[in-house]
Amino acid sequence: MARLFEERERAAELIFARDEEARFVARCRRMRGLAWYAANKLGVDARAAEAYAAELVASLVQGVRDEDLLERIQADLAANGVIETLGDLRAELVRLGAQASVDQAMPPVGEGRAGLPESAPRPTPMAS
Repeated sequence: MARLFEERERAAELIFARDEEARFVARCRRMRGLAWYAANKLGVDARAAEAYAAELVASLVQGVRDEDLLERIQADLAANGVIETLGDLRAELVRLGAQASVDQAMPPVGEGRAGLPESAPRPTPMAS
């Protein structure tokens, strides 16, 4: 009986760890997206946009709060003559967060059920 409890406890810990990792990956994706959004407003090239995104994600990994990063992005935009409110940046971050969650939940393009190729045979329903 104790073994069963330990197995269930371990399974719950693994699920928790997986869920936390998924949340963190989604946060990184949305921050990367916001960096590209800002880079697009600034009209910079892809290399500069990717460097900016990497810098913001690294800050996120180091524990910098979203609000602080939003203020930094707003200041970076303002320093280059682009006026963007914190409310607009927050709204974009929320939109990107929703998109990141959807992207994580969906299988990659060209794959169907549970990551199986679309050409995989479909199960046939059992006759009743």
